[in-house]
Amino acid sequence: MVEIIGTGVLFLGMAYAEHKGWVDKEKVQMILTLGMSVGIMVSLFYFFHLLSISFL
Repeated sequence: MVEIIGTGVLFLGMAYAEHKGWVDKEKVQMILTLGMSVGIMVSLFYFFHLLSISFL
């Protein structure tokens, strides 16, 4: 639950910073793309870990 709230605050903060002009659009897009990719990868690793625990 804390991770979901933290991620939402981070995304809102990035959108606010981009709207204010503190960071450019390319940096925001790169950070969001990397963040989503890492999140998907960690979720898959966690799923595989749970499968290995269940079947071993």
